[in-house]
Amino acid sequence: MADEYRLIHFNCARPLGAFTMENEFVRVFMAILPRIFSDADSFEGMHWHTHGIRRPNGEWYGMELAFPYPAELAAPDVCTMAGWKSVEALREFTYDGRTHPPGMRRLSSQLDRSAGAGFVLWWAKRGERFTLQDGWDRLQSLRQNGPTEDAFSLERPVAKPEAA
Repeated sequence: MADEYRLIHFNCARPLGAFTMENEFVRVFMAILPRIFSDADSFEGMHWHTHGIRRPNGEWYGMELAFPYPAELAAPDVCTMAGWKSVEALREFTYDGRTHPPGMRRLSSQLDRSAGAGFVLWWAKRGERFTLQDGWDRLQSLRQNGPTEDAFSLERPVAKPEAA
């Protein structure tokens, strides 16, 4: 069956500076998220998407619980995970979509990239479920081990597995 596998992506964006509404990144990011989520919901190449905040202590929160953010904590990772039909569909939404490309271009200079890669991909059988922590673990694998069949990048994609 050609649709036996889905491409899963997980990405994190950590803003520079304090995670408050006074931070331009946070203010703009939170303002554009509803439009990006709406576009994602209607994009034919995406099957599902979920989002969350990972605090430096490893605790996960839904986007609706992002604020107030504790002032004593370093900025969190703002994370997204989604299931796609193909690498091409992911690229189309990411680079050619209506809201995602201009919004992310505007914010790219305000990201803390000191931890390494912020984006990881893997193939999963249709119906397999993942948590944001599963995505985080795959991202850590990519950061520590480089690309593998279980954790790869858009720059070095892995072909979709053959149907069983």
